[in-house]
Amino acid sequence: MTGMTNATQSSSLLVDTALAMMAETGLDNLTLTELARRAGVSRATAYREFGDKDGLIAAVSKIEVARMVSAAYLEIDMFAPVGQLAKDAVVFAIPYLRRHPVISRLRDQEPGWLIDVAIEHEGSELNLVETVGTFIAPLLAARDDSATLAVSPVQAAEIAVRTVLSHVLIKRSSLTDEQVGDAVARAISR
Repeated sequence: MTGMTNATQSSSLLVDTALAMMAETGLDNLTLTELARRAGVSRATAYREFGDKDGLIAAVSKIEVARMVSAAYLEIDMFAPVGQLAKDAVVFAIPYLRRHPVISRLRDQEPGWLIDVAIEHEGSELNLVETVGTFIAPLLAARDDSATLAVSPVQAAEIAVRTVLSHVLIKRSSLTDEQVGDAVARAISR
């Protein structure tokens, strides 16, 4: 046994099952009842864990953002000057998200969900811009060269996230990923 509690194991199983279901069938037909059935847990467990479908999507989004940030740490020089860091983060994030099975499914079949997840609406927790910003902004603020930011760390994160999302959502562009990264770097740094 790895030391995980039953609640932790159930949560992990539900998230992994939800990701598989989202990649297969999208979000329109996703229900907590079907998730519980496929995960082999009680319906009450799924509802206790997430509350509702929005809670499930928010939880999965936060976990996937954390996974993406962790993967970025392995690929990006976090000590590069802030402009280079911004460019490298954008150049990493665009293909990472384009290859993500759930993002690909939603982009191609249910693009409205990507927009719903990306922005706050009706008091929802589903706000990818803020979720990613909570990871990125403190990192930018703590840097020795944070004074080279042309905007606040929160605004820098927002510019980067919104730009990446637009290039993931719309596949065709006359800009390369590097050019998009350069544009973000110019927008957020002096």
